[in-house]
Amino acid sequence: MKRVGKSHLLTLVIGLVLGAIALGAVQAAISVTSEVRVGVKRLADGRVEVKLQQLDADQSWNDLELPPARFLTADAPVDRWRYTNPIDVTVVIEERQPPVMCVLGHAYPAEDRFWRWTLSAADVAGYQYGVDMVLYAARDSAEHAADLRDCISHDPITIATSLPYADDLREPIAEAQAAGIQVVTFNSGAEDADSVGSLLHIGLDDFAGGVRAGDEFDEAGVNGTLLCIIHEEDNVGLRDRCDGIEQSYDGGEVERISVDLSGVPDDDAEHQGHTRPQHLQSLIVERIAAGDVGAILTLNHDSAVAAMSAVEEAGSDTALASFGFSDTLADAVRDGQLLFVVWDHPVVQGYLAVSAMAMAYTLELSQLNAEVFFNGAKILIEPTLADRERASELKSMFAGPPPSPPDDAGDDSTESEEPES
Repeated sequence: MKRVGKSHLLTLVIGLVLGAIALGAVQAAISVTSEVRVGVKRLADGRVEVKLQQLDADQSWNDLELPPARFLTADAPVDRWRYTNPIDVTVVIEERQPPVMCVLGHAYPAEDRFWRWTLSAADVAGYQYGVDMVLYAARDSAEHAADLRDCISHDPITIATSLPYADDLREPIAEAQAAGIQVVTFNSGAEDADSVGSLLHIGLDDFAGGVRAGDEFDEAGVNGTLLCIIHEEDNVGLRDRCDGIEQSYDGGEVERISVDLSGVPDDDAEHQGHTRPQHLQSLIVERIAAGDVGAILTLNHDSAVAAMSAVEEAGSDTALASFGFSDTLADAVRDGQLLFVVWDHPVVQGYLAVSAMAMAYTLELSQLNAEVFFNGAKILIEPTLADRERASELKSMFAGPPPSPPDDAGDDSTESEEPES
């Protein structure tokens, strides 16, 4: 995987800033022009009369209101400007709709805290850039692909999509690009971004996060089989996290448990193949009972809660840690139920995804010039390991609901349907 160097990163950051400024300026100021001309007439008494005409929409010249002080006397001093009274000029301003950007995630915000914060941050960024945001959330690849095609129907200038299952999204991404829509990717799928023609990828360094987690388990003296719980079976980013911990963990084998975790309601026939948290809890209890489990690493909030309940039910002292963040997880770190959490930076990912779109649009990037400008670069965010002290700091920083645009901003964004929280 290509990783961005310091000088390259500086270029990218400058580009993000310039993109934000330029796109914001385009939306903040509307340039309006109207053709006018000055008429001059010499009168019989030697005076000079002036008037102003304006070109109307039907291409005819019309006199504007004549100011009283519009005559230049024959004996007026030379080389000295004289001015008429002010007059009003009416200009019809054509209303311009702000451009549209789409951001697509792969979980419902009502069910997944990470995506609740990520999409909220993207919405705030869109408001600040003066664009209409269309936000999508999907439970699976088929829904995600359908969301991409729906986004295309909104005629966006750019699309930012997560890339957990590149093969399933390759075709609708190609359709967007064929329609002249720029595509950037974020979150999962850094290693697949080039293959789908993404102009730029922004995401967490998932592999590095797994490596750090393994090192932290080792430092805590953990021994035995480590269960790495993948809550989305086809998500390449989650597999990268397990790959990372498999490389660094020295206390035993790494065993993967893969499910499609979702809090789908009982009457949702379309998504009955998904695993509910209670089922995952039972799977972990059974595996602990089979023996030799020394540690569990979960990769999001919901699976962490299920694992904590499973350890308590099993009466086990299995060491636990998790990716993701919430008040619940922060309290669990404080109380010793979790050794640590790996903060996955949802706000940064959501905001920078929109910033990347702004830069791509402002610089008029295409597949060809993006290869020169970016050279397949990825901005990979270094994961933050939060122990007891840092988890408390994060809890105080992210207390309350996620960010949102001002109430008076007007909400023109649309979202895929999702259950009420």
